[in-house]
This record gives sequence, structure tokens and C-alpha cells, in this order.
Amino acid sequence: MRIQLITIILLFSFTAVVHGSDDKSMKELFMKYDQVMDNKKIELIDEVFSQKFIKASGGKEELISKIKELPHSSNKSKPLAPDLTWRKGLKNEMYFAKVKEPSVNKSKKDAHETEFMVIKEDGKLKIDGTLGDGN
Repeated sequence: MRIQLITIILLFSFTAVVHGSDDKSMKELFMKYDQVMDNKKIELIDEVFSQKFIKASGGKEELISKIKELPHSSNKSKPLAPDLTWRKGLKNEMYFAKVKEPSVNKSKKDAHETEFMVIKEDGKLKIDGTLGDGN
């Protein structure tokens, strides 16, 4: 009985450590995503998007031109931190992330929410697509 209890405790500890490192990696991924999309730091594209996503977007050059066409962020002040939640999918290396941008207008409760598919590619988390982009 004691051995089973110790084994269970070790498994929970290992799971918490793995989840913690994945949590940090997920936050870093979406910080880089914001740099690419808001600040047009296109040199980070390979670190943010999977090769499958880049290819499906028409290739790297096409994706870069699409990103450059997006309007620049007009808010010069530091934006409010988005709420990032994620969960591991049924397949081992797939994750589902939900990013909820807080409302700029404090009197309204509207918040923009986007859902992403994230995969591990070459040992790093990368965005593989979006599931939903709405309120």
C-alpha cells in the first residue's frame, strides 16, 4: 500500500512539473505570436507557426505579405494582458489554446476570444491553425 501511494505521489509530481514547463512554453509562444502579429516581427515566423501552417498559408513569403498587410496596433500604451487557457488534446503532442483579449472599453464586457491548435514540432510548441475566431 505504501509503495502504491508513493508511486501515485511521484506521478502527480511529474505531471505537475511537465504541465508547468508546458505552461511556460505556451505563454512564450503567444508572446512571440503577439510580436509577429502586432509588431510585425516577421523574423519570428518560424518560431511561432508550424511548417504545415506556413505551407497552407501559401508559403513563408505569402504569409509574411499577409502579416504586413494587417493594420498596425494603434494603441501605443501597454496593452492589457490576454487571458490564456489551454489543455492537452487526445493526441500526445496536440494542444488547444484559448486566448481571450480583455475589452479596451471598461464599461463593456465584450472580449475577443480566439482558439488555436498548437503542436510540438522539433520539441517546441508552434501554432498549427485556428479553431475559432469570434466573441
